[in-house]
Amino acid sequence: MTTPVSNAAVAVEVAYEDPHYLLLNKAGGRVVQPGRGHQDDALLNGLLASRFGPELRKLGARRDFGVIHRLDRDTSGALLVARTVPGYDGLRSVFTERRVEKDYLVLVDPAPASPSGRVDLPLREVERAGVRLAVPDPAGQPAHTAWRQVAAGPKHAMLACRISTGRLHQIRVHLTEGVGVQIMGDRIYRVDEPPDTSAKAMRLAGPMHLHAWRLGFPHPVTDRPEQHRIEPPPSFLSAMTECALQPVGGP
Repeated sequence: MTTPVSNAAVAVEVAYEDPHYLLLNKAGGRVVQPGRGHQDDALLNGLLASRFGPELRKLGARRDFGVIHRLDRDTSGALLVARTVPGYDGLRSVFTERRVEKDYLVLVDPAPASPSGRVDLPLREVERAGVRLAVPDPAGQPAHTAWRQVAAGPKHAMLACRISTGRLHQIRVHLTEGVGVQIMGDRIYRVDEPPDTSAKAMRLAGPMHLHAWRLGFPHPVTDRPEQHRIEPPPSFLSAMTECALQPVGGP
């Protein structure tokens, strides 16, 4: 992997700075790393143009220029990026050993019939019409999502989801296939229908109301407990109001 280009036009919001890592507030609609169709407009392109660029270049391709994990393009919220070699190596170990708590908030339609549940459904990545997707497959990679309702309205609900694995589109597939609800704003994964990868669906997709809300993990160097929260974006909060959601228990 060559060093990605820098692009100062890509906005980067740093929510918290530690000497060894950054907590970013990723905007929905932005890919994390450069790839097909996004060679110069990924979040990493913006990071390399920021004051943190020299640190990330020093980490190099061997350490993914500091990127520890990814969020789907249309998912907003908390994202960790390492600044130092000990920070990267420590955080990679934390994720590999599954010592990180990853909590998401999501608006769904309709409200689930149960107040909480768990989905254990293996997933396999496929490509259709040039779009990477996840599909249920007993021979796929293990994937686990625990969820509970934290707010409900006449037709919709807000769920808090905790994932112990990080598969592509995991929450989106688990909620449609395992719970029978659809994430508001998701034009691709739909209940009782195959994924829609048509040009129209891709054009209409978003804003999807899936937000990486909280991360908990041991510090990569000191091992002290770290807890970070990032509140949902205005579009998410507006949708909550429009759906007339009322709390049924705090996240």
